[in-house]
Amino acid sequence: MKAKPKPKSSARRKAVRPKAPVRRAAEPSPPSLRDRFATRIAPELARYPLFPLLVLFGLNLVDEFDIQASLILGPEIKEAFGLSNAGLAGVRTAAALAGLLIPVIGVLGDRSNRVRMAWLGAAVWGVFAFSTGLVPGSMVALLVFVRFGSGTAKLVNGPIHTTLLADYYPPAVRGRVYAFHRSGDAFAAILGPALAGLVAWQLGWRYAFFLLAIPTFLLIFLTVRMQEPVRGITEDREAALGAAKEEAVPFGQAVRWLYSIPTMKRLFFGAFCAGLGGIAYAVFSSVFLDEVFGVNELGRGVIASSGAPAALVAFWLGGRVTDKLIRTKTMAHVTAFFGFSVVGLGVVLALYAMAPALWVAVVITSAIGFFLALWVAPYLTITGLVSPPRIRSLGLSYAGFFTTLGIVGTLPIGAIADGPGVRWALFVAALVLAVGGLVFASAAKFANADVSRALQVLGTEAQLRLQRTTQATRSLLKVQGVDVAYDDTQVLFGVDFDVQEGELVALLGTNGAGKSTLLKAISGLVHPRAGAVYFDGRDITHLEPHESAALGIILMPGGKSIFPTLTVRENLDMAAWLYDRDKEYVDEAKARVFEIFPVLAQRGEQQAGSLSGGEQQMLSLAQAFIAKPKLLMIDELSLGLAPLIVQQLLRIVEEIHKNGTTVVLVEQSVNVALTVAKHAYFMEKGEIRFNGSTTELLRRRDILRSVFLEGAGTVVGGNGRRQAAKSARASRKRSKQDDVILSVRDVSVSFGGIVAVSDVGFDVYRGQILGLIGPNGAGKTTLFDVICGFIAPDTGHIRLEDRDISDLAPAERSRAGLGRSFQDAKLFSSLTVGETLACALERKIRAQDPISSATGMPWALSTERLITNRVEELIDLLGLGAFRDKFVSDLSTGSRRIVDLACVLAHEPSVLLLDEPSSGIAQRETEALGPLLHRVKEATGCTMLLVEHDMPLVTSVADELIALETGRVIARGAPKDVTNDPAVVEAYLGTDNRIVARSGARGRRSRTRRR
Repeated sequence: MKAKPKPKSSARRKAVRPKAPVRRAAEPSPPSLRDRFATRIAPELARYPLFPLLVLFGLNLVDEFDIQASLILGPEIKEAFGLSNAGLAGVRTAAALAGLLIPVIGVLGDRSNRVRMAWLGAAVWGVFAFSTGLVPGSMVALLVFVRFGSGTAKLVNGPIHTTLLADYYPPAVRGRVYAFHRSGDAFAAILGPALAGLVAWQLGWRYAFFLLAIPTFLLIFLTVRMQEPVRGITEDREAALGAAKEEAVPFGQAVRWLYSIPTMKRLFFGAFCAGLGGIAYAVFSSVFLDEVFGVNELGRGVIASSGAPAALVAFWLGGRVTDKLIRTKTMAHVTAFFGFSVVGLGVVLALYAMAPALWVAVVITSAIGFFLALWVAPYLTITGLVSPPRIRSLGLSYAGFFTTLGIVGTLPIGAIADGPGVRWALFVAALVLAVGGLVFASAAKFANADVSRALQVLGTEAQLRLQRTTQATRSLLKVQGVDVAYDDTQVLFGVDFDVQEGELVALLGTNGAGKSTLLKAISGLVHPRAGAVYFDGRDITHLEPHESAALGIILMPGGKSIFPTLTVRENLDMAAWLYDRDKEYVDEAKARVFEIFPVLAQRGEQQAGSLSGGEQQMLSLAQAFIAKPKLLMIDELSLGLAPLIVQQLLRIVEEIHKNGTTVVLVEQSVNVALTVAKHAYFMEKGEIRFNGSTTELLRRRDILRSVFLEGAGTVVGGNGRRQAAKSARASRKRSKQDDVILSVRDVSVSFGGIVAVSDVGFDVYRGQILGLIGPNGAGKTTLFDVICGFIAPDTGHIRLEDRDISDLAPAERSRAGLGRSFQDAKLFSSLTVGETLACALERKIRAQDPISSATGMPWALSTERLITNRVEELIDLLGLGAFRDKFVSDLSTGSRRIVDLACVLAHEPSVLLLDEPSSGIAQRETEALGPLLHRVKEATGCTMLLVEHDMPLVTSVADELIALETGRVIARGAPKDVTNDPAVVEAYLGTDNRIVARSGARGRRSRTRRR
């Protein structure tokens, strides 16, 4: 036997701790009804409140009851009011035309409390829906009014419900959220037609509208309890909270913003087609069953309801596929899925129209219900995501607007139903739907980028807002990912451009790089099709020019800033249009302008068009000064101006900058721009190639190179410029031995007592290049006009070869061998470069009658070959191959200059007059222009008379220089001698070698003679 254990003492028992009870693992509590319901829709919804989704689902459900009742009871309404098929379509169209007011709902949705709008719209709809049953049969107009009112109140269900759901639930579950919300349409399609048909069968069609309106008022109480969410909070919380403090986007700017989104433009056109085709089916399907198969109202209700189960499956499938594509694929796949779902709808509707028997039509009705529901979730998802959150309501409402606009097409479809028959009407609707689906699918290639940009807008605004409140330096102007196109020609490609407050930035680049287009996009003259522009922390992407100017964004366009037929004072008055009510400021500003620009005070009553180029630029700067610019953008300040004038203007720009104005200076001459700017951007082919200090830019020879004229000569410092100088020296030795080809003798010209040219005479030798220099207003262009015959001189005469041409017309002088280019190339903007050159060869056409060309006569064909070959020669000579098929209107200023030169050479002149050929051409292109001119001279054998302000260019190519001042010759001789002449330096060149050397190696110190 075992001994019993001794009992433990009480002390021992107290010392021993009792064993802790063994804890069993807590059994998970069963999921709540809410969680089970959320999981069935989307597991991610368990973290979000379901109350808003259920309430909005209920409102959508009862709204659809009214729609289904009006569709199913169409024949009864037609009989009660004595309407034809077209008349019934007219009543439906009148109700649907309320959708034309949907942009108003969108505007209010982006500015007002959307929850309040939701319950107010439901209340008004309930009243009008109930009133439909009260309209007497003799009052068709009242019926139209009541249905119109019902449609107006129901407009909130589209944009308002959808944007609320977008801000309650994140993008990852929106497909299923939208699918559940819009599945109310399917439930209404199951219950509504059957219930409406049953009530109409037993009590009459009017009672259906009485009974179906009642649930609306029960849901309004629940809607009032919902909370208004912050717009965009489910996409970027911090950015959305910051944006909530901003003012609403103005209506005009918002509309332009939407139209700039490629995906939205295609959605709008597709919505038009969907509205036309889809609503035509909804209107005439009951008529089809009634007239073709003789189905009564109860049968039509049952058949219409038969498609609802398939629609429920499609809503579930469409939402699930949409969310899966977002997680695993891209928005492009979502868009394509949406588009081809609409195409599928068009196909099954065509089969429905051709149904040979009632049972076939019933089966196809289920397929139609399936495809009608399949595209809803991806459509709402993609439309909501490509619309920026701050204008999302307007984006969705505009899509509804175009759907409604398509409804007007049901009138001609109704006429088809009354004529060829309802089958043909439905078949036409099917074709239109299929076209709309293909348009929707075509938006897939833009969807990814558009969604990214829409989300990027909120983040950038928040970043700029934080920067302005926390950092010492801040961005006054920020351009982000901007694309700009003229028709189908894209000019800017994702440009990023940032200007700090108080900075002076140089914007440089090659010809056609898009510099001027970028300034236009900033100032509102063109609207980007992608990207955004921010000024002073505000999105100004789609502001109009006058709105941008009111913010302080002033653009001074190159050579086009003044009103030439107005006086100087009148131009200044025009510049003060923003402050026309503040007379005191305007008077003070004009007085300050006359202090800065004394010459303008002297020319106050003179027409601006008669001013010299430098004086016109001064007037342009004065206009900009009066407009109180926060940001002054100057396009081509030195365009066509003498070095001394450029020095004066740059000093004024620096003074304006020191007074607090931020300046963006666009210049073709790198040397000129870098005299005042420390930060530079360089553009090429519509993209930013460099962003940094000007010192670093000067070291980047891979960027600072000739692009357009790369094949014509080598850049500065290379063999091309040295070869040009060598050729010029050899030409100078030969020219004295050659005969005179052009002689100008004692030419004088006056305009109203003002002497423009005074006793000018000189000879030009065969094969020579003679340079003509002088300050703006010295008479250089006037002298060219006299030589070419556009101006008759007061005294003197002109000889070409051995012939006096003083009395010849310009065309006769051209045929005699004079060729002339102008400062502003006047070309055919609607023609391509190749076509323009062919027009310039008109005098080479042997067979000029159209019959020979139309019939392909041999001499006509030989002429065409001759013209084609000559065009190719000119294109090869001037390096225009890349521009052969581009329209002249799409070319930059510098590119047009080269095309203009090619047109002049097409006439095969013996003497070629070039008026500032480097004007508007980028610096590296100017540096390549010298070798090109010698190449042209060698290829054509022509003599050249050259007006030019770019001193490195003219001194390197000219055999001799003639300097003019106030219409008189003040110096003639070798380029070195003329440029060192004290009178020329004082009157024309000035003392800043950095300005004089517009092209070539940038001088770091002035020459001794200019100190």
